Amino acid sequence: MRKKQTGKRIGKAVLITGALALIMAVGGASAYFTATDNKTNTWTVGNIDIQLEEPLYDDAADERDNITPNKDLTKDPQVKNKGNNDAFVFLKVSIPKADVKVASQDGSSVSQGMQELFDYTVDSGWALVDKKENAGSNAYVYVYGTSQKCAALPAGQTTSVFFQDGTITFKNIVEGQGLDGTSLEIPVEAFAIQTADITEADTDVPAEVWSVLSGQAGADETGR
Repeated sequence: MRKKQTGKRIGKAVLITGALALIMAVGGASAYFTATDNKTNTWTVGNIDIQLEEPLYDDAADERDNITPNKDLTKDPQVKNKGNNDAFVFLKVSIPKADVKVASQDGSSVSQGMQELFDYTVDSGWALVDKKENAGSNAYVYVYGTSQKCAALPAGQTTSVFFQDGTITFKNIVEGQGLDGTSLEIPVEAFAIQTADITEADTDVPAEVWSVLSGQAGADETGR
């Protein structure tokens, strides 16, 4: 009896071992459904690029020497957006001043005091943002737009001319006040910044935008 039981146990062991070997063999030969995928996200970086232009002034060299009181002079600053992105644009303009006597147009009266040496009208497309009075000039910052909202200058577009009709007028200065033979300058600087994502509030308010732009561009002192 014991020998028969031993034989049965050996037989069962062989069968189990064979079954396991078969399972392993089948498992090793199995194929599985698989899949992969990928995506590369691409962004193109834009840019802000402007050019300050004065085409009429550049062609009017003959009127810039030996100017006389009450003389109309060509001065036509405008800004072209040469970049790929829309831009908010600002101009900083410094007007020279002096303590001088100025006669009325018909010469009937004379006033004296510290005053700007040129008369001008700013085009309606520009709005005053800031002003600082310095010893020899008054410095102004204007935005292309309104006092409440910057106007976006599209890529490839140009602002309106800053001075209305592209002219300024030398005041009717009474002679002999130390200005004879001197050079008078009106420095103009142009600044631009992207139109979106300015501060967390995404602001387009000129004073707030200028605060960001002037700090980053190193132009935080209006009279510089």
